[in-house]
Amino acid sequence: MTPPPTPPARLKVLIIGTDEVGWRGDDLRPTWDMYRRFAESSANLARREAVLWALDQLESLMGPDWLERYYDKAGHVPAEVNLGPAHVVAAGNLLDLALRYHVLAGAPGSGKVRKEMRSDLRDERRWHSALQLEVGALAAREGFSVALEARSPTSNLPSDVVMRRDGQELRVETFAVLRDERAQEATAYWDRFSSRTLQISGEFNVGISGDTGPRVSSDDYEQLLQLIRAAAVEVAATGQERAIEYAGAQLRILPPGQEEYELTGAIEESQGWPRTESKLIRKAEQAARAGGGWLRADIRDGMWQFTPWARAHLCVKIEEVARLTTVALRQVPGIEGAVLSNGAGFAQGEFHGESARTAHGCYGIRRLIAAARVRETMIIPVTQLGRSQATLWLRMYDTEEHWLDWALARAGLPTRERIFGRQ
Repeated sequence: MTPPPTPPARLKVLIIGTDEVGWRGDDLRPTWDMYRRFAESSANLARREAVLWALDQLESLMGPDWLERYYDKAGHVPAEVNLGPAHVVAAGNLLDLALRYHVLAGAPGSGKVRKEMRSDLRDERRWHSALQLEVGALAAREGFSVALEARSPTSNLPSDVVMRRDGQELRVETFAVLRDERAQEATAYWDRFSSRTLQISGEFNVGISGDTGPRVSSDDYEQLLQLIRAAAVEVAATGQERAIEYAGAQLRILPPGQEEYELTGAIEESQGWPRTESKLIRKAEQAARAGGGWLRADIRDGMWQFTPWARAHLCVKIEEVARLTTVALRQVPGIEGAVLSNGAGFAQGEFHGESARTAHGCYGIRRLIAAARVRETMIIPVTQLGRSQATLWLRMYDTEEHWLDWALARAGLPTRERIFGRQ
């Protein structure tokens, strides 16, 4: 007997309106044309033009089936594409990625980076390749010649990025530290819960607000959803709000017409420095075998958001992370230093540019960048040569806010102010 065909995977699309942000399940396959249709609905003509250009660029680089293959492998579409047509931060990340490929189109090794991102459909690979492009594109604006995946004369192993200017060469190993398994499980739990509650909310036209509490067992999870559904039926019939308290969750089911509601969940903190330190040392050893140089890492595991260190003042943060990084990297000869960042994250709340410098020539900077984003960057030299090179990194990331206009002009696109407004 022939088994029935497997139904197509359900695509998660983020719907962003004036009052809600939520996942909608559609029996659609993710295609570039679908996201173009989303982009074409934008009332901002400059942003529409830029986002459509970026989608065209990425389709030509990654191929027409990349989004479908990525979704089948990873279970989601890359956020910069999935959210780019509607969300300002994602639009900034989408433009950054497409423009960096554009700026580095003629750089040696850029084709290899494109091929790896096209074939290796893991988030870690995508972030790694995007970081290679980030470093290379920022360096290009500062007048460096850039090569990607370039071998040194003394090693058969490549460095991720090589920057050369005025007889000086910096070799760079790039990598991202992503969430650990525990944090990924927490996110998957939240996504499942959000999806189920949104289905109930849409089915009965009610709002669901409050605190979901910590993760619970599968039995309690199903029981909580049954309570929410039963309350939604009652609220839809009576128009009266209902409260639910179960297994740590404290929720309110709101009648139709209530627009202000928010669903929140417990934060599961990152494991913090030990996991980052371990990866720093492994990558330092790898970089040393390829000719040494610098490490450039985006720490995306929550250390920058959900730890006591993350809440400290910038001067305290650079002193502490510089001390820990120096201890780790001095174990590996040939490494000049490390540049650590949280990536270009959403500037949720009020942020101001700030700088801090240690007595040993380390720099911590916080800069606002286009598309409602903020980046903190820690530049930590660990050798005398590294200290002489640290100001090159400082210049690249200190002026990052101007990179986008430079790259947009090279691509013949509208200015960042026309795309994102004055910031």
